[in-house]
Amino acid sequence: MRLFFVLLTFLIASLNFAQSEGSSACIDCHSDESLTMDRNGKEISLFVNADHYKKSVHQDLKCIDCHTGFDADEIPHKQGNNISQVNCLDCHSGDDIQKSVHKPEKVECFSCHNKHEIQPAENFVNNEIDFCLKCHQTSAVKSYKKSVHFTQFVRNQKAPSCLDCHNNSAHNVQQANFTKEQEDKLCSTCHKSSHDEFAQSIHGMAAGPNTPGCVSCHGAHEVYNSKFSISSQSCLKCHLDQEKFKNHDLTDFVKNYQTSVHARVGTGDKEAATCVDCHDNHMIMGMSATKSLTARQNIPNTCGKCHNEVLTEYKNSSHGIQFIKSPNLAPNCTDCHGEHNITSIEKSPLSKLEVHKVCNDCHAKNPEIVKLTKVKPEELLNYESSVHFQALINGNENAATCSDCHGSHTMQSVNVDSSRINRENVSKTCGEVEGCHQEVSQVFMESIHGKAVSEGKMDAPTCVDCHGNHQVYSKDDPKSKVGGAQKVVLLCNSCHADVKMAENNDLPIDKAESYLESYHGLAVRGGSQFAADCASCHGSHNIRPSSDPASMIHENNLNETCGSCHPGASITGDFKKVHVTYSKEESPLLYYIGLIYIFLIVAIIGFMLVHNILDLFRKLQEKKKHAKEIHELKKSGKVYLRMSKNERIQHFIMLTSFISLVITGFALKYPDAWWVVGARTVLGSGAFEIRSILHRVFGISMAAVSIYHMLYLAFTKRGRRFFLDMLPNLKDAKDFIVNIKFLFGISKQKPLFDRFTYMEKAEYWALVWGVIIMTATGLLLMFNNYFLQFAPKIFFDVATIVHLYEAWLATLAIIVWHFYFVIFNPEVYPLNKAFITGYMSEEEMKHEHPLELERIKKEEESKRNSDKS
Repeated sequence: MRLFFVLLTFLIASLNFAQSEGSSACIDCHSDESLTMDRNGKEISLFVNADHYKKSVHQDLKCIDCHTGFDADEIPHKQGNNISQVNCLDCHSGDDIQKSVHKPEKVECFSCHNKHEIQPAENFVNNEIDFCLKCHQTSAVKSYKKSVHFTQFVRNQKAPSCLDCHNNSAHNVQQANFTKEQEDKLCSTCHKSSHDEFAQSIHGMAAGPNTPGCVSCHGAHEVYNSKFSISSQSCLKCHLDQEKFKNHDLTDFVKNYQTSVHARVGTGDKEAATCVDCHDNHMIMGMSATKSLTARQNIPNTCGKCHNEVLTEYKNSSHGIQFIKSPNLAPNCTDCHGEHNITSIEKSPLSKLEVHKVCNDCHAKNPEIVKLTKVKPEELLNYESSVHFQALINGNENAATCSDCHGSHTMQSVNVDSSRINRENVSKTCGEVEGCHQEVSQVFMESIHGKAVSEGKMDAPTCVDCHGNHQVYSKDDPKSKVGGAQKVVLLCNSCHADVKMAENNDLPIDKAESYLESYHGLAVRGGSQFAADCASCHGSHNIRPSSDPASMIHENNLNETCGSCHPGASITGDFKKVHVTYSKEESPLLYYIGLIYIFLIVAIIGFMLVHNILDLFRKLQEKKKHAKEIHELKKSGKVYLRMSKNERIQHFIMLTSFISLVITGFALKYPDAWWVVGARTVLGSGAFEIRSILHRVFGISMAAVSIYHMLYLAFTKRGRRFFLDMLPNLKDAKDFIVNIKFLFGISKQKPLFDRFTYMEKAEYWALVWGVIIMTATGLLLMFNNYFLQFAPKIFFDVATIVHLYEAWLATLAIIVWHFYFVIFNPEVYPLNKAFITGYMSEEEMKHEHPLELERIKKEEESKRNSDKS
């Protein structure tokens, strides 16, 4: 039935066709959507959309103008010469199309123009791309829709479409195998300025076959506009090709970029840098070219395109200023951060643990820079032994490294006001970072030192003056400037003992000297590990004048300050000054006590010297004159008891105690003497404490033997006899006069001495006086913690000066007086052994104690007579 209707339709159409001169007869049949035919076993639609055809540029043509070689009246049509084949070139010129890659034998006209709904040429402009993409389905060509060209094209902006690049002709479309010259010429029609730049670039001037052209970098259809795409897809594709670049070091150098911080797309509003950011887009030049963005002198400005704030800091820094003068000497960005291998600070050579090595490569290892900066290399190289670096390697990320103190890009000379290491800014820099020295910095700024610095007094100390610059050590480290009391005192005195500095700042210069001569100062100089140094009383960072209520040495705070070492100390208003001098103006009492003692020492020791020199001279004469008699007396071998065993033991304890007290006492007073320094070297760090203990032990020993001696005098017969014989009497005065006349040669008469001469009596009672004075003052000083609770400080000052001068008087008296009579005296030389054996020879008794010898002989004679009777 269906076939019947089809045949009927064709019959009617054929009848009408003969009468029609247009295409309506064809349309009447072919407007049936169901009209089909079999061709080569495949069903083909013969449907023609009449509405589309009426809008076509061929609407005025008859169907048979194009479809020929058949009998239109024959229904159904026999194919004849293949009705479907239409030769457009019968009407249209085919010169261009024959030269095109789209020549008819390869591409039918209707592939682009369609069959029956052919549009006017102007309608193709808007749909050109879609027409091309119907056939060109490769990913490369399809990527055109992602290109900047397409984006601009759809916005009706001036941008190339397919035909603009492929010979600018619809029919004469050429193959895409453009030469670089063709590419250059084609692209330059739109991109003239870029073309001109590229022509002057290292790429444009290179003549090698591998040098890039426009398409090499931007792509053909996709046309990269993103700098990330250009770098990753174009620059790296070429520069990582080891076949093109036989220098593998160069390709490895470029390869580093892929793992750099610049290769990563930034976060937020920040973008990472690509090849074109640093090397430019088209005007890429060699590094040696003056205008090259990567020329050494231009690198800061190149980096500054992204890092503008950093560039400003750098240009104001010492590095930046010096870079302008000496680009090859001063560092630029890449010297510190690297070139293609720039990584995040935490993972780069500029990390806190490693940055000092980068700095030292120039500042410690480059002779030119060392000469320019005038900083000793060892000072910088020793940073690794500093407390800051040790804290870093132990995990304290807040510990300081070069950039924390000097700044990362703002490094400036210490003389620049805005410099982080300028004297006025150092304490702020040290306390700037949380976790560093914030509290200490604040305390320091309120101290007398901090205020002086802020007032512009450049000789006032700041952090680095006391702790060092790069070699900052722990205060417990012996190498530290504040490592121990001796170092602290030396540090403070470097300013406070400086006459010029004291005058400039109206400081009392005698304070440093008076401290050094005080017990505290002497103890510290002697190596004490516990004596008070400057910081013990004044504080370390919170140093304030004594008038300041917050000062540790304000009168209201002295109990607490002194009490830290002297528990229970009660310091009242009469405490007066701590740094006591013996000047008449400051302390008249101490001045006159010292004056009196000096007079006594000079007078007494001077008299002893004159006396003993004359005595030596006269005794040498007498010994020569009575040589035969002396010889005979020595031959007799007779001896007489001089000292009992008990007395010899007392004398031995007194002798060893006295000598030990002299040694340990003067070791305190003169800590820099060669023999004291030698003792400290042998005994080590505890030398001073050992000295202190020994001095006290021997002091107690002397006091104890003195008390025993008094008991001996009181409760023994020989002791009472000793006491009575030692009492001064009129004969001693007469003996003194006679002896003086004899010594001066006024008289030839020698005094006849009894058991004890006036010399021995004077020495004995001087010893008694000295022991009393030294014991009293020594106990006051030894138990200062107890006496400080109620005794005025002047007591301690008097006790100190008396103890010292009495020691000198006793020591010189023993050496000049006692040692002469028991050692250098010609009548006993080389030693009076009585203190060892207890006996004196008859010859010694005859010359030293003739009256006692005479009495002893009479007693012996009397005893012999009584024994006979």
